[in-house]
Amino acid sequence: MVEGGKISASQLGLLFYAVAAYDGILFIPRITGEEAGRDLWLSPIWAHLIGLLFVLAMLWLSRMFPTETIIQYSGRILGSWLGKAAGLTVIIYGVNLTSVVLREYGDFISVAFLQKTPAVVAIGGMLLLVSFAVRGGVEVLGRLAQLFLPITFLVFGLLVVLSVPDWDANRILPIMGKGIAPSAKGAIIPLSWFSGYLMLGLYFPFVSDQRKTTRYVIITWFGLMVTLSVSGLVSVLLFGKHAHTLNYPFIEVVRYIGVGEFFQHIDALMLAVWLLGTFVQLTSYLYTASLGVAQWLGLKQYRALVFPIGFFILAISMWGPSSVDVFETYLGTSQVVFDFFYVALGLLLFVTAWIRVKILQN
Repeated sequence: MVEGGKISASQLGLLFYAVAAYDGILFIPRITGEEAGRDLWLSPIWAHLIGLLFVLAMLWLSRMFPTETIIQYSGRILGSWLGKAAGLTVIIYGVNLTSVVLREYGDFISVAFLQKTPAVVAIGGMLLLVSFAVRGGVEVLGRLAQLFLPITFLVFGLLVVLSVPDWDANRILPIMGKGIAPSAKGAIIPLSWFSGYLMLGLYFPFVSDQRKTTRYVIITWFGLMVTLSVSGLVSVLLFGKHAHTLNYPFIEVVRYIGVGEFFQHIDALMLAVWLLGTFVQLTSYLYTASLGVAQWLGLKQYRALVFPIGFFILAISMWGPSSVDVFETYLGTSQVVFDFFYVALGLLLFVTAWIRVKILQN
């Protein structure tokens, strides 16, 4: 067995919360606001209502093959060669998303906080820590999520409450003044983020209490919907239709906050929380790539692969788009296409397996 560790269903839910929440808090107001305007906070709701179908499909597949990862059961569903191609796609997904999140992290740190620090220093330091965590195994990932993420929930709630005095309800009106179409268009990019649930097929065999998985995954789905919608809503309540013109709207929300003269610069608190969540997110993706390569090649352990794959990912993240603006354009175009391709792979596996089950039953 390549991985002998176990995590609980609740830890699995926390890992999947980290996959989308922290990017979403930073980017949702901007990427959905271009299409949805002041209705940008509705876009995550539409995306999650549709995305729930993909979540349920991946849960069904995982329960069908409870002791095998998606790398392994792809061959059972699609045959040897197509199964290998599907497994390779999952590996590419892990590499791709690790490099993208690393680049987002580097750009955010450089633009918002450490303008004079080379991005490679921030990215390289983070990736080194992430690699050590991934080498510790899935149990380490689960415990990190269990340790860090509850803190972030509390801080996020506190920041939202502290911003209340500056809210102006008139800025969100009229709700759906131009109908549902703008907010529905804004939901396209958040919907593509459901590709992250492809990793259910990789983590499910290592869940100790698999019967509880559906409950916690649905709780995670609902928590993400609320988090992304609230972050967008608060941005609109403060900045109105101009929220999407800001690079990182929720950071500007936090910078609005001040309690007397003794409680200032709360954006540093937001940075600390965001770093913890991004760290967990990166471990999830790098673990997917490393474990996936080991199983795809038939190796007995994956830990020796972590640092070489991490170095390769570091190179990819640095050789990407040359500026923050170009990279954000990439996130809204090419990366969306890639994400939907990964979603299509999950749906292909689900539909093929479902058809085979129905044929056997008849």
